[in-house]
Amino acid sequence: MLRKMKTQMPPLPLLLLATILLFILPAVTYAKSVIEPCSSSESCTSLLAYLLPWESKLSEIASLFQTDIFTIISSNFMHDPFTNPSLVDQILPAKSLMKIPLSCPCIDGIRRSVSTAYMVRAADTINSISEGYGRLVSPQQIRTINGINNNEGVMTGQSLVIPLPCACFNSSNNGVTAVYMSYVVRKGESLSSIGARYGTTVMDLEEVNGLGQAVVDPGDILAVPIPACSSANLGWYNESLIVSNGSYALTANTCIKCGCGPSDLKLRCVPSGIAASCSHLQCKGSDLFIGDVYENQTTVGCNVTACVYRGHSGRKIFKRILRCKQQLGFGIIWRSLETCYSGFSLSRTRSQTLYYSSVLKVVISCRRAHHDC
Repeated sequence: MLRKMKTQMPPLPLLLLATILLFILPAVTYAKSVIEPCSSSESCTSLLAYLLPWESKLSEIASLFQTDIFTIISSNFMHDPFTNPSLVDQILPAKSLMKIPLSCPCIDGIRRSVSTAYMVRAADTINSISEGYGRLVSPQQIRTINGINNNEGVMTGQSLVIPLPCACFNSSNNGVTAVYMSYVVRKGESLSSIGARYGTTVMDLEEVNGLGQAVVDPGDILAVPIPACSSANLGWYNESLIVSNGSYALTANTCIKCGCGPSDLKLRCVPSGIAASCSHLQCKGSDLFIGDVYENQTTVGCNVTACVYRGHSGRKIFKRILRCKQQLGFGIIWRSLETCYSGFSLSRTRSQTLYYSSVLKVVISCRRAHHDC
C-alpha cells in the first residue's frame, strides 16, 4: 500500500547530512540523532523529553534549561501553582519524565538550539554535565561546541554552551498539527514501544528520523511527533499558537491560558489567574469573561452565548461574543454554530469545529433537557 509522503524534506538528505557531519566532527560518537535541514530564519516550538537523573525541584529544572517554572508546569499539564503553592518547591523523584519546551531556531542551515548555557560547579566533569541534562547532549558534543580537547577538563566558574537537540518539520505530521519532542531511547525500548506511548507509529518514527530499519539503541535521540492544537484558522489577531496535547500555554503576557485536551485536541482559552495586571478580559456588551459560556433554556430550544479569546497586541486583548440560538430538531446545531462563526470564515474548518465544540457540549446538554436527543 502506498503511503503519502510528508511535506517536510525526505529522510535521505538527513542521513546524507549526518554522514557528512561524522567526517567533519571528531570520530567519537555517543548516540544517533535526527538532523533537520532548514532555510527559514524563524524559530519554532519543540520539546525535550527530560528524564530526571536524580531528584530535583522544579526551580532547579527551570534554572538548568533557563526557562521559568510556569512554562514547565504548563507543558506538563500540572496544577496551577496559585491553587497549589507547594508545587513550586515540590521535589520530583529521579526517573520522572518531564517535557521541557524549547525554542528551535535555524542555525547554519540546521535546526538546533545553542541558547542554553551552563556554569561549571566544583566537582563537575563534562560527563557529569551530560548526565545532568539527561543525555540529551553527549560529552563529545559539549567538547566540540566549546572547543575543548579530549584531554582537557573544565574549570569551576567556566561557562559552557549546551547544544540541545530540536526539530520542527513545519509543525506538521501527515497534515496534522504536531510538536516534535526530542526523546532519548532507554534500555529495553523499541520504536514500537515509544510509538505506542506517544500515539504514533513505527513507520512514522522511521520516516521522521530517517531510519533505514526499525532498530534503535539506548542513547539514540529520536524526534517524536506529538499531536497538538493550533489556533490556525480561528481568526486570531496577530498571533499563532501551537500547544501539544496534554498541556497548556500562557499567552497575552501570561494573562490567558490556552489548553489542549489530552485526548480530544480541543483548544480552550481562559484567564490564567497568574498575572496581576490583566484587563480587557470581559466581552463588550455582556457580563461574560473569556472562556465563559452562558446557556438560557427556552420553551423552544436554547440560547447559548460564549466569550472567546481572539489574540492580543501588546497589552490589548481581543475577544468576541458568539451567540447561538438553538431550536429543537436534529441538524440545526451545526448550522447555528456556523452562523455564529460567520465573522471568521464562510465555511467550517476542522480547527473551527474544535474551537467551538465546547459550546456544542452546552447545546447538547440543552437539547437533552428538552428530551430531544
